[in-house]
Amino acid sequence: MSAFDSIRNIYCVGRNYALHAKELGNAVPEQPMIFSKPTHALHPAAGTLRLPGGVGEIHHEIELVVRIGAPYEADKPLEQLIDGVALGIDWTARDVQSALKEKRHPWLLAKGFKGSAVLSDFIPYEEGSRFSELQFSLLKNGETIQSGSPAEMIFSVQTLVDYIGANFGLDAGDIIYTGTPAGVGAVQDGDLIEMKLTPPGGAETTFGPLRIEL
Repeated sequence: MSAFDSIRNIYCVGRNYALHAKELGNAVPEQPMIFSKPTHALHPAAGTLRLPGGVGEIHHEIELVVRIGAPYEADKPLEQLIDGVALGIDWTARDVQSALKEKRHPWLLAKGFKGSAVLSDFIPYEEGSRFSELQFSLLKNGETIQSGSPAEMIFSVQTLVDYIGANFGLDAGDIIYTGTPAGVGAVQDGDLIEMKLTPPGGAETTFGPLRIEL
């Protein structure tokens, strides 16, 4: 049984870091921007990932991912709703997305292709965990090219859980990609990708490497 088999819904948050919105020329949203990916998009954080070729640039967007472990209730604290944290990459076919945005069409073709939701192993989320003190980064060929912290989010993890739970529902097995910091960019054939997560007062965990094929 794959570790992904227990995942039910994949919710993603757009433009949740102000500098990322700015680097793409987008306005900072006044409420969370939510979209989803099919579970067929899931891919482990190590090995080889074949991304679609011939569609223009494919951009990396590293994100903190949280896993829901219990049915959503508005009065439940996060430690009773979230049972794990991970890192993920929301791969985006940027040229495809730009064309879709011009036509005011949904983003699914640009965001939901196979392999577009890379996901690391989950680390248990324990009571008292402090999202604001987590640090994460993405390395390409050994060079750090994206880094961030939930402290920089426009909408906190609590806000996102409440918004998604109230509007769409959340239950055990649902996961949330919480948005990407600035520094997104294209990958090339043969690139090696790694992700790093550092908890407050804890040891750094490295996920990968992931070899890109285009």
